Amino acid sequence: MKVRGSPGKALEIDAQPTQLAFLHLPSFARFTVRLAVRKYQYGHYTPPTLFITMGGTKFVDSYSSRRHTPRASNCFAADPTNTLTDRLNVALNSSGQGYILSLCPNTQYPIQAPILFAFANQEISTEGYPTDDSRALIIVNGTVSNGTGQTTAIDGTCAQCDGVRLRNVQINGSRNGGAPVTGGGNVEMGGSNSNQLVEYVKSYNPRGWTCLHISEGALSCNNVTVQNNDVGPCGTDDFQQWADGLSISCQNAVVRNNMVENPTDGGIVIFGSPGTQVYNNTIWVVNQTLLGGINMVDYDPWNGNYTNTVVYNNTILGGFSDEKEESNETDGTSSDDVIIKIGIAIGPRTWFGSEYGNNVSLSGNVYNNRLSGAFSYAIGMTSAKNFTVENNVLFGNTSFIGARGPNCSSSDTTPSPAAFVIDQSTVSQSTTQSNFTSISDGNSLTCVQPPDGGDYWPFGGNPSATTPSSPSSGKSSSSTAGIVVGVIVGLFRVLILPSFTSFPKHIHPHLSPVSPRFLSSKNKQKNTFKMTNDRGYLGVTPPISIVESTEREKEVTSTLMEELRRQGTFESDEEARTRELVLGRVSALVKKFVQKVGIMRGLSESAAVASGGKIFTSGSYRLGVHGPGSDIDTLCVVPKHVSRDDFFEFFEPMLREFDGATEVAGVPEAYVPIITANISGIPMDFLMARLALSSIPEDLSLQDDNLLRNIDERCVRSLGGSRVANEILRLVPNVQVFRDSLRCIKLWAQRRAIYSNVNGFFGGVAWAMLVARICQLYPNAIAGAIVSRFFIIMYQWSWPQPVLLKQIEEGPLQVKVWNPKLYPVDRAHRMPIITPTYPAMCATHNVTASTQMITTEEFKRGADIVDKVIVGTAQWSELFLKHDFFHKYRYYLQIIASTGDADLQIKWSGTVESRIRQLVMKLEYVDSLILAHPFIKGFEQVCYCISEEEIHAVAKGEISETIAKRKKEDIEGKDGAGPVYTTTFYVGLAIEPKQPGAVGPRRLDISYPTTEFTKLVKMWEKFDEATMGIVVRNTKSSLLPDNVFDPGERQPKPAVKRTKGGKSSNTSPDMPSSKRPRTSSNPPTKDVPAKANENGAVPLITLTPVIETAGAFAPKDSSGIKTPQLPFGENVAVATGAQ
Repeated sequence: MKVRGSPGKALEIDAQPTQLAFLHLPSFARFTVRLAVRKYQYGHYTPPTLFITMGGTKFVDSYSSRRHTPRASNCFAADPTNTLTDRLNVALNSSGQGYILSLCPNTQYPIQAPILFAFANQEISTEGYPTDDSRALIIVNGTVSNGTGQTTAIDGTCAQCDGVRLRNVQINGSRNGGAPVTGGGNVEMGGSNSNQLVEYVKSYNPRGWTCLHISEGALSCNNVTVQNNDVGPCGTDDFQQWADGLSISCQNAVVRNNMVENPTDGGIVIFGSPGTQVYNNTIWVVNQTLLGGINMVDYDPWNGNYTNTVVYNNTILGGFSDEKEESNETDGTSSDDVIIKIGIAIGPRTWFGSEYGNNVSLSGNVYNNRLSGAFSYAIGMTSAKNFTVENNVLFGNTSFIGARGPNCSSSDTTPSPAAFVIDQSTVSQSTTQSNFTSISDGNSLTCVQPPDGGDYWPFGGNPSATTPSSPSSGKSSSSTAGIVVGVIVGLFRVLILPSFTSFPKHIHPHLSPVSPRFLSSKNKQKNTFKMTNDRGYLGVTPPISIVESTEREKEVTSTLMEELRRQGTFESDEEARTRELVLGRVSALVKKFVQKVGIMRGLSESAAVASGGKIFTSGSYRLGVHGPGSDIDTLCVVPKHVSRDDFFEFFEPMLREFDGATEVAGVPEAYVPIITANISGIPMDFLMARLALSSIPEDLSLQDDNLLRNIDERCVRSLGGSRVANEILRLVPNVQVFRDSLRCIKLWAQRRAIYSNVNGFFGGVAWAMLVARICQLYPNAIAGAIVSRFFIIMYQWSWPQPVLLKQIEEGPLQVKVWNPKLYPVDRAHRMPIITPTYPAMCATHNVTASTQMITTEEFKRGADIVDKVIVGTAQWSELFLKHDFFHKYRYYLQIIASTGDADLQIKWSGTVESRIRQLVMKLEYVDSLILAHPFIKGFEQVCYCISEEEIHAVAKGEISETIAKRKKEDIEGKDGAGPVYTTTFYVGLAIEPKQPGAVGPRRLDISYPTTEFTKLVKMWEKFDEATMGIVVRNTKSSLLPDNVFDPGERQPKPAVKRTKGGKSSNTSPDMPSSKRPRTSSNPPTKDVPAKANENGAVPLITLTPVIETAGAFAPKDSSGIKTPQLPFGENVAVATGAQ
């Protein structure tokens, strides 16, 4: 691909079709692409136009036509203009929270006074959200007299302006060459508010001191986002006629993807603003000198506090020569003598000299910024403490020019222009890059002035995007592409690429198929790209194949869908209607709950009602793959005055009283706090997320990362389900194919008992992401083909290579993002599947060595069966055959949780289940144990007991036929009688066969893992000795209870074989020996030989778990309970492999 460009001209790209696949051009011949980008002029610009020339034929595509779908509502009329200002303000004041003031496209709004936001979550925008010159143009038109008058067009600093949004408008401040006017900027936002948004706004020509100001309020402004705006020109470069581009004085703000052209005071000025991130912005001067590109110099109002303020990945472009470039020349003249005096200014003395005495800028971070063009100083650093300044580079042609000006103090020594300068005498405890030049006096560096003519300005050519230039001399250069080309490409990225999201997702460039093994190899790191539609595909790698499915694959897809219907995976229309009705009723209940809490917090009734509340779904229901009886994962989003304690204290009781609700149970201490319930037969899991908003609007979308600001980690996790589900649907090429394929994989995983995140397998989200990834790799395949390739690729996947749907992204929070290079715990994840939303997390962190082996074995089985289905030698029903868990092992552990109360049992058994993974991990360290296989669910029973002895027996899993047959009415009125609720979980134990030639006894001692497990579950803060029981014991397959088998599933017990001699005659693993070895009531805690039994034989394997009981379910005489041991004959069978 060849790229050509020069100042004021179009960008030309000579390329192969596959190199610009996102344009969806024919795959023959070569073509030339010309991207014409007009210069911004006083707030008006011509939309970028793409000219494609191929074989003499020209195609034209204007990107200004790619817009959002217009709203149905009417826009606000500008006429009559003499009442316009009042009408606009009345509309905002009279419409309350969440009102959208929709302005008309291609319309001018001359105003005589500022337009004032009045309530939270209001919005001012252009109808249809255009991003070109058709945006409504707001013109500052008030009178000016003696240097005072109207300077501000939009003001969002009211006391109740949380969450207001200014979007997709243009603002002309109308200075028109006049002197500055005392007052605010074109836009004044922030104040004592949070979560405001300014995006796609063109602000220029301000009368006041800045094009856009985010003010600090009472140092309580928080969480404002300023993004995708085009700002400038701002002020003039005459003395004290300057104006900033963006002025940010708000903590935890995000300033990103903005184009700031021709500012004159500071391009982006950061007034402390702790926690703010400034990244991916471009500052560009064309015909006016700029004092500072990015300024971190102001001591007020945050007392120099730049803690966690980060400035990174910004591009700052100084002056360039505007004369015709001659061959072999790097510099020329600039008709306007344009430079940037300081690219990045750090520390008060850099700007103000000694005005602030010994005060310093504190604890900021400046890294990975790029600078090119003419400067006096690329970075000037003085009076700073605990700053980090690293990896900032020059690129392209740069010049460092200027001389002492008339405004320089006679007492200051002005250093010679250079790239990176630092006054070490005023900088302390800071980390800086090695190429800084030390200067003795860094005061007031902005007093320099550019040369008056001369060949000092670099031509806009040869910047390198990857190789920094050396600042060892006054000039630097490299040789790969032109500066203006780089700038236009930047415009191309910012202005045009977002419009490609409207292209059909199923169109992809032709790529040769590659091996699935390649995709999971370590070499994959060299071939991954960030997911962008301009590359023509979804995901981090190109598709393996984009060919359509074969006729055979279409046939097996048809039979697959028939089998899924036979298996009952689709719900009935009646159940679907019931779900919708239940969700509607729950939505109303959540609003009622928020209103109730609001009134308790002192809100008026109207304010409490206006504070809203909204539900979102996630999981299988949101993905569209739920079936009969599936639960609905429901997220309750509430405003900031509602706490998590309120959720359990008030919402849970409201659910209990809700018509049709049963089995309501809250688990506030869970990793993701949850309330479970069943409403009108629909199981529901309720999560809560409390946003830092005063009200929850009906049109709230959860995809904005900024909603995660100022909320606790549990709320972030609660929001994750809905956000991830939405993003998965966005990242698949064909949603219906994805749903059909996922429905198949879910059914298979459930039937094979490997569908359980809590027990160390994959949960629903993980399975969905795996299927989505296969859909990305085969974007034009149908469900049968996706399922086939799913098993092949997943079986061959090189874990722990992560599965990603898109490249991991950074975000606005100081929170942990999955990173195995940085975090050892992430490095330990065995089968990482990474969520596609910020903050990226591993959805499979629970996987253990055992569950990885089991899952991989099932992938192989699935691949073998589906291969046979494709060739016609097997049926889909074979894929969905039930698991063989209770036939697979000789030995099992039973974990029995018991209580005497149904509601308490739900919480207690859930707590025990959540800890079983820890038991499995401890068992994996036991010698001679190959793996510990947890079953994915517990088996619940209710027994009606009439004595304390029966209660203790049931709690230990010993249920006689008499107890099992007893009904509730049989115990009514009897003293000491009552129900015992038990939930029994199982772990299968695969024991290593005795090696040939091995002699001597073996002992399988699992007392330590089981003891530690029972200690762990008893650490639950709500554990009560008097009401809860926990028992861990071993059993063999022949003694498993009937309730773990389906009717007719249990195999008959094998016949007993007798052998001659005095040795045990039992060679069957399912039958007890005639004489059991005696055991101690205290299990051994170390590997010691077992004593010989009376006939002289030594048991080769002895299982020695503890039995732990508690409270009302404890035996009267614990010394009477012996640790279960495996029978002698069975041990012989295991050791010898006899069947």
